[in-house]
Amino acid sequence: MRALVLSGGGNRGPLQVGALRALLEHNIIPDMVIGCSAGALNAAFMAREFSLAQTDRLLSVWKNTTKEDVYPGGRAQILWRVLSGKESLYDNKNLYAHLQRNGIDPALTFDNLAGKILLYITATHLKSEQMRVFGTAPGDRVLDALMASTALPPVHPPWTVDGEPYIDGGTVTPLPLRVAIEQGAREIYALHIWDEPKATDPLQRGVSAIINRSISTMLRLQAEHDLLLTAIAKKPRLHNIRLWTANMPDISDWSQSDRLYEAGYQTTQKYLSALTAKQRGLVGSGSSSVRQFVAALARGWHTLAGDSPATVSIDT
Repeated sequence: MRALVLSGGGNRGPLQVGALRALLEHNIIPDMVIGCSAGALNAAFMAREFSLAQTDRLLSVWKNTTKEDVYPGGRAQILWRVLSGKESLYDNKNLYAHLQRNGIDPALTFDNLAGKILLYITATHLKSEQMRVFGTAPGDRVLDALMASTALPPVHPPWTVDGEPYIDGGTVTPLPLRVAIEQGAREIYALHIWDEPKATDPLQRGVSAIINRSISTMLRLQAEHDLLLTAIAKKPRLHNIRLWTANMPDISDWSQSDRLYEAGYQTTQKYLSALTAKQRGLVGSGSSSVRQFVAALARGWHTLAGDSPATVSIDT
């Protein structure tokens, strides 16, 4: 059972779209896709049709997304919302409409997705502070799951599903590897949007920059927790592909989809090309002899790390 786990990442989501294309070109097809926040959007589209053509369509969705779709209004409206006691800096009605325009019908449920790939989307139940995995119940609605998974405070308000408030799944973990383990995955490809500023980097000023830095720190530490859980479990074979590029765009900049897409594609191609011939032979579903060979291999991390997306580190 192979799982594809897509992390959160906001407007850096096109990094994953490029990575998805690289995986498809290497004939790496998952049995399930699991997504959080921006990764949930990518997961939902790819679960319907896991194909190269679908990555082209998904890239178009990202390229046609504007700041107004996600962060509507200007500073005056933000000030009004704060003074009025609203739950967030921005409303998320525009995002709801944007997803509908791109084919996510409010009535679409997980059990009537056209594809054969299982889909799971994570969000956080605000009252209990526990993760909810949408898709474990067939009647769960995909659009509600996406809105819940992307409701990151204080940017967007909680999203109500069946009378219960939910917020961005990244508040528990932006890289929900634990869901893949719970669903029986034996091999995991994690498309991990990675943004770790160096201590020597100049500290950016302004509200937007501080919010961006704070959110990135929280999400990075939460993701490291799930990576540790996966290491302790020792069951799934993990490919942790860190998606990164120089000059990551500001959270309000939606104009760099093509550049991010290409960076994600090149990073993943380098990772897959760096695997040994034997490891590449294990990428397919395999025979019993191959599975025995997998069991005989020392389990290890396959981590793409370093100061640039061209740096590959593989430990076996």
